[in-house]
Amino acid sequence: MFDRYYDELAVGDKREFTGITITETHVVNFAGVTGDHFGLHMDAEYAKTTPFKQRIAHGLLVLSCGAGLIPLLPGRVVAFLGMEEVRFLAPCFFGDTIHPVMEVLEKKDKAPGGVVTIKEDILNQRGEVVVSARINIWVGSRPAEELSA
Repeated sequence: MFDRYYDELAVGDKREFTGITITETHVVNFAGVTGDHFGLHMDAEYAKTTPFKQRIAHGLLVLSCGAGLIPLLPGRVVAFLGMEEVRFLAPCFFGDTIHPVMEVLEKKDKAPGGVVTIKEDILNQRGEVVVSARINIWVGSRPAEELSA
């Protein structure tokens, strides 16, 4: 989505992006950066006692990886304005491959460009939505020199 300018996006546009396989290394590094060493993510023996029966990736790690899979071209994104309705709907296990799917829900003009509200679902290889959110991005306008070309 964010490889396009505001005027190139339309309500209803939907795109699917490439995936990444979540590994133990991702989880360990995320725990190191954030300080979140909760046993469900880090302790295999503890995780066996949970309803998941194994360790799972941090929900915020999955959300972050999903964001990182979206192409961002210079000049398109002015600012990330926030997230709403973030839901962690299913566990992401080590070895799961996730990918984001985005749909434009709304556009509101705001110079230069406008605010785009997007529904983002992050799916695993089984097609299950593991994370869902509404995000608001301030997307830039096409530069004047490109309009006249």
